[in-house]
Amino acid sequence: MRYTIKNFIDTDVDTFWNQVFFNAEFNRALFMDHLGFKSYNVVEERKDPDGVVHRRVECLPNIEMPAAAQKIFGGSAGYTEIGRYDPAQRKYFIDVIPKTGADRVKTKSELWVEPRGEKRCERVVTVDNTVRVFGLGTLIEGYIEQQTRDSYHRGAEFTNRWIREKGL
Repeated sequence: MRYTIKNFIDTDVDTFWNQVFFNAEFNRALFMDHLGFKSYNVVEERKDPDGVVHRRVECLPNIEMPAAAQKIFGGSAGYTEIGRYDPAQRKYFIDVIPKTGADRVKTKSELWVEPRGEKRCERVVTVDNTVRVFGLGTLIEGYIEQQTRDSYHRGAEFTNRWIREKGL
């Protein structure tokens, strides 16, 4: 299942990448305080000489899973996000690896922002979810899509508030 999520962000492209997206304080506030994650830990972040940024994050969102999803994930929605920002393309590539069921659930995303004026851009995220569980794959894919869309929309609201409060 492939889908796209778009949200307007009230800052320019450079500020988004340089002062928001990779800002540790912003990410802690977004994931822990606003989205209510049980844990959000950046376990690796490094920059190559060519500017490519690699980031590995261990996450545990605080969500209630339907019974069908619990059969796959064992009641835990924990995952590892392996991200790579390519400054030449100005895109962030994401592989999401669930703590349980990684052999049956694959999620890959690409995230970028497009300018929409002097202090506005549009964040675009394309997501590919594949769930290989006989009789339940489509149901679980739909659940993952709904959770992902909700998280990005709520995150955009928080991001815009953060940008206003910080004067970015």
